[in-house]
Amino acid sequence: MLGDKTQSDLLRLAAQTNMPLAQIQQQAMAQAAMQQQSGIVEVPQVNFYPSSHTNTSKARRKDIKQAYRLLKPTKRHILSPRRWWFGGKYRYNTNTMRCCIDGCDAENLIRLAGNIYDQISDDDSGKTLWELYFHNPVTNEPQAFIAKENVTSGRNMRGTYCPEHLHLFHMLTKWERQEEAEQESKSGTLKAKLKKGVSIVAIPISTIKKKDNTPPQLQQYQPFFNMLERDNVPVMHMTNAATGSNDITIIVFDMRQFQGGQNNRMLFEAIAMNQMQQQMQNGTQPAPLPTQSNDGSM
Repeated sequence: MLGDKTQSDLLRLAAQTNMPLAQIQQQAMAQAAMQQQSGIVEVPQVNFYPSSHTNTSKARRKDIKQAYRLLKPTKRHILSPRRWWFGGKYRYNTNTMRCCIDGCDAENLIRLAGNIYDQISDDDSGKTLWELYFHNPVTNEPQAFIAKENVTSGRNMRGTYCPEHLHLFHMLTKWERQEEAEQESKSGTLKAKLKKGVSIVAIPISTIKKKDNTPPQLQQYQPFFNMLERDNVPVMHMTNAATGSNDITIIVFDMRQFQGGQNNRMLFEAIAMNQMQQQMQNGTQPAPLPTQSNDGSM
């Protein structure tokens, strides 16, 4: 157990395995935290041994191969009758809070030993495993991490990873990105792209950046417009026909949108469209409407 090692032992281990000292210390802290709760809940540990090869690339490839072997879901014995049932191939493939490798109950582990996923952080980004893998990257809403049948590919399992297996999975993804970047830097990669009809064109960032004509005096109101965007309040922009820039910004608070205690913006837009159609049928030409958007800008 790394949690029992002294600082000198960790330094010696880092020198022998060519593994960053910060990473070893991080694993030691996580194992020490779990070891303190070992009398209450069973905490699994991963017996991963980093390669001591002097060549960095070869050592990384060996680590990747070993990580794949350790992260594959546990199968039932080939002679077990339950293995041949529908969905019975894997022993611990039951729910999203159970490790598909060692059967660890992650929900019980979090309840009794604390959120250990939130104690292991990435050295580069500073984000924890909980922030990286248990939140939707688009909406940032909490969601379960689901393991895959072939670790990084294949069908989704019903199980997840315990903290140490998820940490190893995180390191595996980083090693594979480093391997891919190393291969990308080779000359043969560009030739392969050209065969597929892919070319890279350098474009100045200023040409693709969205132009913001907001005066400096109005920049202080940006948090207010962010609140409008979050609450789905319509913000109308009246653009100049000659220059195409925004001249007038109108904020619309319509009570119909919030009737019943809900934010019914889609209903509000449907009512506005219906009123416009009725005006056109009655022969009344409606006034030209400004361009409506809700991007939170002023």
